[in-house]
Amino acid sequence: MIEDCKSAKNPKAYRTKHQAEYQLHDSLKKELQDLGVTKIPSSNKIQKQIENLESEQAATVREKQDLQKRQKTLEIIQQNFTALLDAPEIGTDLLPAKRESVSDTRDK
Repeated sequence: MIEDCKSAKNPKAYRTKHQAEYQLHDSLKKELQDLGVTKIPSSNKIQKQIENLESEQAATVREKQDLQKRQKTLEIIQQNFTALLDAPEIGTDLLPAKRESVSDTRDK
């Protein structure tokens, strides 16, 4: 808007026509100065930062999904261990007979 005023045929008329935008610009400029912002980065620089943050966010989302899958797997493993620990003992008559070790059979 300010740049357009510089190239306008009648800058005074242009400024009068766009007075509301000038007031908004001036109040925003004052607020930024009060916050200590003296120079606003270029739109290209801001766009690059946005793109970097978006890619970082996407990577973080993928990492979160991987961690959630690992967590589910660990929860299943924990449930299986808990089920095994809580299961009643299997009777010895249901277990297969123990085979004698090779060294025991040779000694006989």
